[in-house]
Amino acid sequence: MSKDQDIPEGSFIVPAPFDLLSPGDCILKSIEGIEFKVLRPILSAASPVMADMFSLPQGGAHKVPHEETSDHLPIIPMQEDAETIHNLLVLLYPTSLLKNLGAKAAIKLAKAYDKYLIPKDRLLLSVAPLYNSKSALKASPVELYWMAWELEMMEEAKTASRYTHGIPFEDLHAALPLEPLKRILDLRRRREEELDSLIAVASPRHHLCRRHGANDQELFREIAALKTKVRQSIQVPYPEEGARAFFFFGLNTGYPPTRPPPPGSNSRFVGCTCFDGCDWDSMSSALASALQNFPQCI
Repeated sequence: MSKDQDIPEGSFIVPAPFDLLSPGDCILKSIEGIEFKVLRPILSAASPVMADMFSLPQGGAHKVPHEETSDHLPIIPMQEDAETIHNLLVLLYPTSLLKNLGAKAAIKLAKAYDKYLIPKDRLLLSVAPLYNSKSALKASPVELYWMAWELEMMEEAKTASRYTHGIPFEDLHAALPLEPLKRILDLRRRREEELDSLIAVASPRHHLCRRHGANDQELFREIAALKTKVRQSIQVPYPEEGARAFFFFGLNTGYPPTRPPPPGSNSRFVGCTCFDGCDWDSMSSALASALQNFPQCI
């Protein structure tokens, strides 16, 4: 960008080779008014939509004088913001790939690729590192899942789906198209159906005290309480990592976990002998094996 051009404070600074001092035969103007000097043959070769756009008569377009010559270049207004235009140009020009691309910027870039019908090979290489970033996946799980699905990056979509377990259905429904939404809902159905395989690890019929396992009604009540805790424990993307049965089943907070103390009691939990003498190491090992086979991704 020219040194004497007025730039609002905090505005996007256009770097070479897209600033007004760089070679170019056209100017793209972002939705904020930021100007990028570009070479139309490069963009036309990458995008049939841009090729059509550049072939339109430019007589009615605004003109801006080239700062070093007497040439006058057409200004073409774009609907994308400056960051997205810059990222798009970096991938279309024969330059290096984008580095440290954030999730939100990647999603906008992917939409621009769709809009301009651009082949996505270089885009895939630029967005793939996001799926190795736990912080990015935790911050934008639904958005990254959707983007992977749209880009046909199914392994990355599987990875991102692990981070959607705790997201309410309403949010998923509002953000996702039908097919990727159906896959998430199918995952949740399979996870619910397989809860019993995790409860079996705790072997409640053998570890409950006489009072809490006295009959089927009591047993089912305690199993329901265990399922409530297990549903919480499997919200994390990789529950099998370092899972300890004592904490996974909520036994560290007292047992049974959902039953209030009797009236007049100063104790937080009803004392009982449930799980007394349990071999926690063996149970944790069995739990790790069960979690390896538990549905975690689409």
